[in-house]
Amino acid sequence: MGQFPQLNQEDLDALDVAMSELLGKSEANVALLVEKAGYLIHQCGNQEAMDATTFATLGSNAYNAVQFMAQLVNEDNFTSLYQQGERYSTLIVNVDENALLVIVFPSHLTVGSMKYYAAPAARAIGERIQLASARAPGVGLDLADLDPADVQALFRKA
Repeated sequence: MGQFPQLNQEDLDALDVAMSELLGKSEANVALLVEKAGYLIHQCGNQEAMDATTFATLGSNAYNAVQFMAQLVNEDNFTSLYQQGERYSTLIVNVDENALLVIVFPSHLTVGSMKYYAAPAARAIGERIQLASARAPGVGLDLADLDPADVQALFRKA
């Protein structure tokens, strides 16, 4: 995993549009953009339904664990992880080398419909991340190196 690019307000607005459209079309409850190290980048939807920061970390860990398992059996095309629950289900979709799209939706909705609506959203999000990366190549945050006990260090001048 590399550095996640710095996002400006225009980037965040574009992410919000893609994720809001996903929620509107799919009837999902929550969409989270998560850096693969587990950091919540952006969220959309009913944010009071859960602790999005913790959910992002756990979703990333689950995806990374299953991706590692897939590699152990020589599976190269691992793009999503689905968890079915009694009331809610989750779909975690790989956006690019650094990001995941986590979707929480009522269990009566099908995973097929979620994948259908998630695919264009993931593409739009990936394209926006590429634009942000191209705007300032090599400038970004390696969130995996962030000390969660001292996030203020991120904002200190060197």
